[in-house]
Amino acid sequence: MKIQRLSFRSTKMFFPWLFLPVFFAVPDSSFALDIFVSVDVSVDGDSQADGSFAKPYGSLPDAVEAVRALRKAGDTEPAAIVLREGRHSLERSLVLGREDGSPVPAENMPAEDVTFELHGAGDVTEPAFLTFAAYPGEHPVISAGVPVTGWKRLESTPDELPAKATGKVWVADMPDGMERFYTLYDSHGRLSRARDSGFAYMKQGTQRTLHFPKGALKIWDNIEDVEIQVRPGRAWAINMLPLASIDEASGVATTGVSATYPMGPLPGYLHDPGASVVWVENILEALDEPGEWVVNTKTRKIYLWPSDPADDGSPRGILAPTTTELIRVEGTIDYDGPTDTPVRGIAFVGLTFSHADRWAWTSDEGRVGWGMQHDWDMFDRPTALLRFRGAEDCRVTDCRFINSGGSGVRLDLHAQRNRIVDSEFAHLGEAGILLSGYGPGTKDANHHNDIVNNHIHHFSEITWHSPGLWAWQSGHNRMVHNELHHSGYSSVLITTRVTPGGRLTGEGGRTVRHHEIAEEDGGRGRGGYENWKRREKYTHSRHNLFEYNEISHAVQLLSDGNAIYVSGAGTGSIVRYNYVHDNNANSLPAPIRCDDDQHDALIYGNVLYNNGGFSAGIASKGVNDIVNNFIVAPAVVPRNGYISFEWAPVTGSKVQRNIIVSHADGGRAQSERLRSGQTTVGPKLESTDMDSNLYYHPTNPNWMDEHLQRMRAVGKEKASLVGDPLFVDPAGSDFNFQPGSPALELGIESLDVSQMGRRDKN
Repeated sequence: MKIQRLSFRSTKMFFPWLFLPVFFAVPDSSFALDIFVSVDVSVDGDSQADGSFAKPYGSLPDAVEAVRALRKAGDTEPAAIVLREGRHSLERSLVLGREDGSPVPAENMPAEDVTFELHGAGDVTEPAFLTFAAYPGEHPVISAGVPVTGWKRLESTPDELPAKATGKVWVADMPDGMERFYTLYDSHGRLSRARDSGFAYMKQGTQRTLHFPKGALKIWDNIEDVEIQVRPGRAWAINMLPLASIDEASGVATTGVSATYPMGPLPGYLHDPGASVVWVENILEALDEPGEWVVNTKTRKIYLWPSDPADDGSPRGILAPTTTELIRVEGTIDYDGPTDTPVRGIAFVGLTFSHADRWAWTSDEGRVGWGMQHDWDMFDRPTALLRFRGAEDCRVTDCRFINSGGSGVRLDLHAQRNRIVDSEFAHLGEAGILLSGYGPGTKDANHHNDIVNNHIHHFSEITWHSPGLWAWQSGHNRMVHNELHHSGYSSVLITTRVTPGGRLTGEGGRTVRHHEIAEEDGGRGRGGYENWKRREKYTHSRHNLFEYNEISHAVQLLSDGNAIYVSGAGTGSIVRYNYVHDNNANSLPAPIRCDDDQHDALIYGNVLYNNGGFSAGIASKGVNDIVNNFIVAPAVVPRNGYISFEWAPVTGSKVQRNIIVSHADGGRAQSERLRSGQTTVGPKLESTDMDSNLYYHPTNPNWMDEHLQRMRAVGKEKASLVGDPLFVDPAGSDFNFQPGSPALELGIESLDVSQMGRRDKN
């Protein structure tokens, strides 16, 4: 096989932006080899392809095989696979293994010789060994989509089809070789699968049964194609479940997969009991709007009311996905053992990833017990467009992950010193970026990654509880200068929330590495700081740095979610210098929450402006420090306090130099919240280290009198003040202090939100 050898210098530096001297780029260098890929190669031309600019390969797998052949011949120089404009189709996952990455053997890089910073991947010192890059000025798309052609107007209208759809629906055969898919696309993005208006549960069911009102469900001929989206009795979860059977007479349906919780009414304080919590998808009865579609795998027909038709009214540019995962970078995983052998040095630059499917729940096998907290995602599964599984020193730069059924990027199991920077994640059915290490145990292999300057928005569009960014059993990561907005539930999660002694079928139960858990720790459940300390050594989501980010419009679809959520994680979480604003969902309890089993976190220097937060501004259920935060212009009065200490003892928590500017209707500044029926010792304000805070009510100068009198009687809040902080212009996002601000007297650090959020990458 002849392979064209070129250098970037000899081709006028096609990719100078790969080597920009900024903190996430690599120093000036050149590749010894670049191989080109074009979607415009003819069949005859492809047979003559050699990877040169003039004779590019016609597919990405062909280019990868060409590089592999060169490596086998002894070439060890850095290389680039350069993609030209167009849609590069992958009908199955492209797996890049150790043979594709840096040839430095693992035995030459012992773990004890690797120097890590406290947070993040550290400096880049050399170019990637293999780079997949867009040709400058072009926008290649890596896609799992297969064209759907042969559309015909539906002449004989089925009885099930709504009258308004008559004459507007087109039908085509499923592409050859495809068995089932859950998403569909046109040139504008992901189309909406037909969905009805929904219904409420009639009464409490189980994880496999639900009670429905008369007429809401029926025995469809292709019941195996019908899915129901359910809120399974909890405010914080949504499941997409296949139907198994329906008894119309009794109003009982069974599902083919267990829901996360029993399917019954949601708590009334978070949800209107009469509102819909179950929706039926992929039925002709619900196909009543442009852009909606239905597939019947029994007849192998696709029905579509096109929203972007051709001149004759027919659908155009329709794609059906063939896989849930486009590219997987995978090392050698020794799952039960202590050491993996990772792939190193693979980079992706300037590419768009799109048109993958959602990884559907089809049976309890391989799912139950493998869900990470509340089944918000599945452990070690192919749910993302790009997945790193056993990878080090890999990079994603200036890429786009858009219009897909699942998530954007996963870093699974072993993942270290990887970087995801300057990229966009948008219109995804599930999560943006997921860092997911091994389950609780002694194997700590997912850490020291950079997530920097990314735009993560309009995610969780199918699976509403999916986060924008989640570090689960992953620590020492640096997550800075990202912008997240428009989420179905929480924007950011830093959690583990799995205890060693839980049931195998419980949340995350099968992820626990029981052979690594000391016998005396195996039965310990959650409860209190000392108990947590005993288990913390198995909890690897520790020392994560989340700072200088911007978050807005969280919790748009579910209930009881937060902009930033830390729970059941290890020590040293830092949530610092973030601008959290305009999160006004009625069901958002707190913009920032340290939830169950969380201790040793620092919440510092965050600006919370114009948020809903019906329960709290900042909530803490453990020994966590809350310092120098600004809670300003809340949209509602938080019923549990602007800073709420909840359920657990909080002895020693620092609560210092915070500014609270109350709602016009006041409310409690600090509170002690007990759970219903709680008999254990709860949080006590007197047990905290509380002082030098600044409080201000716009009309009531005596708002804090009772609180300050109580706390000063026990030696707390002695230096705290009541007064206008004199911000320059909060409505204009300027929270600097004017001269004479009492905040200066208290030593409160001013916070510049212009430094928070995404930075200009130029």
